[in-house]
Amino acid sequence: MPRSPSAPLAVAIEAPTASRVSPERSRLALVGVLAVALIVFSVPAGRRPLWSSDEARFALLARDILEHGRWLVPHLRGDLYLNKPQLYFWSIALLSLPGGRVTELTATLPSVVSAVATVGAVVAIGRLLWSPSVGLLAGLVLVSTPPFYAFSHEALADTMLTAFGTWALYFVLRGQNGGGAVCLLAFYGCIGGAVLAKGPAGLAVLLAAFVGTAIGRGPAALAQLKPLYGVSVLAIVALVWLAPYLLLSEGRFVSRVLVGHYAPWYLGGGLVPRLAQFQKLLSNFLPWTVLLVAAAGARSRRPDAARRWLVAATISLTLALGLAGHQRARYLLPIYPLLALLVAEFVGRAGSDGRWRALRGGAWTFAASVVGVGLHGPVLLRRVAAEDRAFVPDRPLEMAAVVALVLGAGLVQALAVRRERFVAGSAAAALLIAAALVVEGVAYPPRYARDNDLRPVAAAAVAHTPAGMPVVAHPDARLSLDFYVGGAVVEAATSQGAASLVERTAGAVVTTPRHWPALAQALPPTARVVADHLVAGRHMLVVVP
Repeated sequence: MPRSPSAPLAVAIEAPTASRVSPERSRLALVGVLAVALIVFSVPAGRRPLWSSDEARFALLARDILEHGRWLVPHLRGDLYLNKPQLYFWSIALLSLPGGRVTELTATLPSVVSAVATVGAVVAIGRLLWSPSVGLLAGLVLVSTPPFYAFSHEALADTMLTAFGTWALYFVLRGQNGGGAVCLLAFYGCIGGAVLAKGPAGLAVLLAAFVGTAIGRGPAALAQLKPLYGVSVLAIVALVWLAPYLLLSEGRFVSRVLVGHYAPWYLGGGLVPRLAQFQKLLSNFLPWTVLLVAAAGARSRRPDAARRWLVAATISLTLALGLAGHQRARYLLPIYPLLALLVAEFVGRAGSDGRWRALRGGAWTFAASVVGVGLHGPVLLRRVAAEDRAFVPDRPLEMAAVVALVLGAGLVQALAVRRERFVAGSAAAALLIAAALVVEGVAYPPRYARDNDLRPVAAAAVAHTPAGMPVVAHPDARLSLDFYVGGAVVEAATSQGAASLVERTAGAVVTTPRHWPALAQALPPTARVVADHLVAGRHMLVVVP
């Protein structure tokens, strides 16, 4: 039977459970969880070069803001940049103002702050719906989730979208538990922040909140979300984002971005790649997927409106994001906080609502699988995809430390199961996995730099190009080259076009061994290679006339 729209979602916690943690200890534990998150996410921040064009793009837009003051619509390679709203590159620019320039650190700090804020939102939701221990455990599970860690220190807007989206869910839940109109305004404000960070993907959280409310409290409760508040907030967002883009682009925003970028992103692609995203989501959530599956298969002896709300919101968000036609791993990032909450709720409350046997079996399976991964870690790590190879330890001491910590996570969980201390065991396992991520955060950035460093190429090109002249790239160049050149980069699609540009600039050309023979025919006979660097497995040449 549906719940009354006026009934709160928060679950009454049994007195023995609630009394285990005093308010003072709960606050201290919260500070500890946020401190752990900050350490794990910030250790690698700013210590790896920008290789991905997606990361470099935001850094270059922030640089354009600092150098030219184009806050509303920055330029990229001499043209208006219209594909993404402004909030993420605004944040980079603001953090770069004190130093006067955009660096690898200032480009990634917004993501670090957003990741820590997301952990805080997860703790707040768990505490609101169930208990402080559920919230704290959910925060630790999220900190120790590998893909969330991987994107926590990259210069990408997805982590900021996740932070705003998770806090939006907290405020809508708080509003339904006596928070009033202020919480609903904060909910829509966070939805607006998610849209300003990433674009239409931020609206997926709005869908999740509405579906969760309709299923958790009944369709009549949707009226209490005050949709007119949402319309007002989103109108302000549209004014900030869309108005300048529409006015300055002279009609190109609709055709090039709304029709040519966003529509194909969601509608394009086949069915099989879309469905494959759900398998990737579960595999990337390992080792916590084991407990998530156990939770899904457990039957509770009493209904839980809060759990029902969360499950409905998670499924709808997963479908909204996972069914997009073109996918990248980071697009699913907003789902992991909700999965962490589902795991923590199961571990923290299964003993009180008839799911004890499922929890015990899931915890044993978790312990066994993690121990198995630890024992076979060196073999498994050799199968890591090439783009993630930098995360694979290449020194015996580092490998031993990671394996020992992972083994410890499995063993401590096994010991906790024997003593029926499931929350403590899962929290300890999460902390040990987080410690392994800290080891990786120390060790992997130098490996990443060794394999993906464009700085020597950029330095050689700048050294052989007159001041104020652009560096020529043939046939194309990543935006990370622009970032390290520090000036203009002009692409030439043909060797004749490159030669024509070089004649005007008297500067260098960045090319590849495959294109160098044809380019040599177009350039003067004196043209020569002055630098040859291996970047991401490919040779990059710097040629001067």
